[in-house]
Amino acid sequence: MEPVLLGIDQGTTSTRAIAFDQRLKPLAVASRPLAIRHPRPGWVEQDAEEILESVVATVAEVSDACGGPDAIVAAGLANQGETVVAWDAESGRALAPAIVWQCKRSEPVVERIRAAGLERDICSRTGLPLDPYFSAGKLNWLLAENEAVRAARDTGRLRFGTVDAWLTWHLAGTARTDLSTASRTQLFNLRSLQWDPWLLDVFEIPDWTLPEIVPSAGDLGILGHSRWNAELPLRAMVCDQQAALAGHACFDPGALKATYGTGVFVLANAGNQVPDTDGSILATVAWSLPDGSVAYALDGGVFSAGTLVNWLRDGLGIVASAEEMEAQARSVPDDGGVLTLPALAGLGAPWWRAEVRGGPRSHCRSHTWCDVGASRSLRIGRNRTPGL
Repeated sequence: MEPVLLGIDQGTTSTRAIAFDQRLKPLAVASRPLAIRHPRPGWVEQDAEEILESVVATVAEVSDACGGPDAIVAAGLANQGETVVAWDAESGRALAPAIVWQCKRSEPVVERIRAAGLERDICSRTGLPLDPYFSAGKLNWLLAENEAVRAARDTGRLRFGTVDAWLTWHLAGTARTDLSTASRTQLFNLRSLQWDPWLLDVFEIPDWTLPEIVPSAGDLGILGHSRWNAELPLRAMVCDQQAALAGHACFDPGALKATYGTGVFVLANAGNQVPDTDGSILATVAWSLPDGSVAYALDGGVFSAGTLVNWLRDGLGIVASAEEMEAQARSVPDDGGVLTLPALAGLGAPWWRAEVRGGPRSHCRSHTWCDVGASRSLRIGRNRTPGL
């Protein structure tokens, strides 16, 4: 039986498992869509148990198509990054919905810490500006606002983590996260490559609630489930955008990729030294290897891309399907001077304005003004606006 490699891509809108042969030719694919809930304006959440089930189901389907799990010699797991889960260490059950990376409910947490004058120090340690996008504020919000989470903390049963930690807790017996994903939490020090005690204190997160940090590649344990009938050697764990950077063979400093999905994310390989950044563009870990070597990346992201298309289809009813949009765009000679500000979930790089929402105020051929609150507006310069 030919050895099989398994890739598990746990994303925001779906989970996909793909089996490859030794020449990286796809042998089988399975996917499951995931529901996204918006219980309040700006809030984005998912069912953590549904995420787990989607991984179990897709892996079972693909492994069966390839002759069973015994054929799989190595598995890799990519995850959706900053999304967080809180669970009970005794029951294994999620204590709250998974708070998705797009969610803005932790804005008050971020603003409180910013008002304390800590943003510069946080950015120097993490490479990340203060923003609800990152995991730390979400975890602080859960402790402050969710009674079940607080009760689990008080009894020592609370476990926190990004989606990879949630999955490895259930499928590998212990919660693990790799350096690339840990670097998206705003609790990780880019220089010490560990959870930072000062950051844990700022965000009031007990260190014992967090997962073990492991390299992005190597012997990372065994994945198993009763529905798989065999164990899978876990050999890679990487945050989704960093996984895409590696998937596009961007192994040399300066190599760059852009990924279009729920959002748009541009990452550039920055070599083996921590990049200097003022927080407008993120500094992050790209990946780490078993020999201890670490590659870093520079990252700029737009939070709403595919979600903007879905909103135009489902919210405004401009098109009946996403596929119709290309025909609509080709039916006119030019854009007529109109710019689209995809701020359904705030503005990402380089502004990091979580409160911004796109709304027409006035426009001319050279500039567009968009309402961003009762007393402020954002001026977007035509052909001079980075990231849009």
